[in-house]
Amino acid sequence: MITFFMLSMIGQALVQRSLANIAREFAISQQSLRSLMILNFFAIALIAAISDSTVSLWLFFGILLISLKFFPDFFRIFLIQRLSKAVIPVLDNLILGIQAGKSFRQSLHMAIESQSGWQRNQLREIYNSIVTSENRIAAKSAVIKDLQAELLEIDRSQTRSLDQAKALRRQYKVEENFRRRSGQVTQQIKMQAIIVTALYGALLAFVFAQFGFTRHRFLILGSLFMFVLGLFIIFSVGRRMKWKV
Repeated sequence: MITFFMLSMIGQALVQRSLANIAREFAISQQSLRSLMILNFFAIALIAAISDSTVSLWLFFGILLISLKFFPDFFRIFLIQRLSKAVIPVLDNLILGIQAGKSFRQSLHMAIESQSGWQRNQLREIYNSIVTSENRIAAKSAVIKDLQAELLEIDRSQTRSLDQAKALRRQYKVEENFRRRSGQVTQQIKMQAIIVTALYGALLAFVFAQFGFTRHRFLILGSLFMFVLGLFIIFSVGRRMKWKV
């Protein structure tokens, strides 16, 4: 019993450490972190109450720790998408600040501080790199790197900052509209692929029912191979295609 309790405490400490690291990386509030830790505590207490097997307990801890290990990578993809949508509002606030008579850096700082959480932390790297005149920042997002390069160029020019900021905002707006339209096209292709797959599945079931599989297995397997290959080519080419604005 004592061993079981000690293992529970060790697992609890490891999970809470992982949660604290995630909260620090993604700027999760302390209140949300406490809620997660309380939820984790009750989940572990429930598992411990249901099963007195140390194997089951460590299996639960293992699954939870592995999930927390890979969770930041998946969550970062979602946040980067949100970050891409936040670029235009940041540029809008930047333009308003310059029009109000503030300097480019003051306006940029105010625009960045209007954001919150992980997005604000990522955008702060841009401001810090401009203030310290560093050309590169350790950002995992291509969105941040591209925006940093554009804003650093505007800061270095020290002339017509407002016009350049407006031009940059128009550029991102055009790219956003293009991505939305290309996303609609991609969505249509996916829907057509789903419909074709359903029709092919129904036709395949009809062939099985009417003619059987054994006598026509080579034709059936050949058609199935060609169908799967066609779907793979469609989605593979679409994923690798580079759209230019």
